[in-house]
Amino acid sequence: MPVLPSKLVAGLLAAGMLACAPAQAAYSHASANLNNFQFQLIDLDLTDNITPSITFNFTQFDGYLTFLSGKQGGTRYLPDYGTISGAYATGSASATSAPTGLHVEAHVNSVPSSLSVQVHTAQSLSFTLSPSTRLMFSAQADAFLDQKGIDRASSTARMSGSLYSTINGVDGFSDFHTALDSKEGKGSRLLEGALSSGAGVARGTLSASTTISLVHSGATSPVPEPATYGLLAAGLLVIGAARRKARKA
Repeated sequence: MPVLPSKLVAGLLAAGMLACAPAQAAYSHASANLNNFQFQLIDLDLTDNITPSITFNFTQFDGYLTFLSGKQGGTRYLPDYGTISGAYATGSASATSAPTGLHVEAHVNSVPSSLSVQVHTAQSLSFTLSPSTRLMFSAQADAFLDQKGIDRASSTARMSGSLYSTINGVDGFSDFHTALDSKEGKGSRLLEGALSSGAGVARGTLSASTTISLVHSGATSPVPEPATYGLLAAGLLVIGAARRKARKA
């Protein structure tokens, strides 16, 4: 049986090491924003002598920041207007909630092990709407995501609304949902929605949120990449040529 030259063996070992090498470190930069909240009231019945009006009853807040890289990191909460932020060995994240907008952002420099980043802010406004009134609500949404090697990544700005009313003992309901979701690159959109009351006073909610999600398992794929297949194929051809040459000799 022919013995392969030492240089050939070394070359095949190098190709095998490339095939088994771990994937390049993952990274990500993500953000989501909702700004310039606006609402407009439209009178649907000009003969009822009722001036369109809206009364905001209370506001609910929800916000948190979770940054876990391997066994490092933790969770912080944002229960009111304000900002929370955190700096970690592999990146940073922040969340801001204000009367005029919502903002979340995360940077991941490298992911040598597992990663779980969840950054979220939300506001929910409870309101009372006058009869025969249409409420138009809008906000400017922006989302950005640049990532490589992260298993699952998303950046989302979302807005929704619902309205309940009772007219002559009959319950009425209307709602809307709209969102900007970026899987890669930059997106920008004006989110809009409308709710209309009937002949009676209606009660409803308006909700807005921004969310970033970055999840990475840290596991490497057992399937070689196309370039690795090429190296292995070249190695097999060299082995075949060496064996044919040895037989002829």
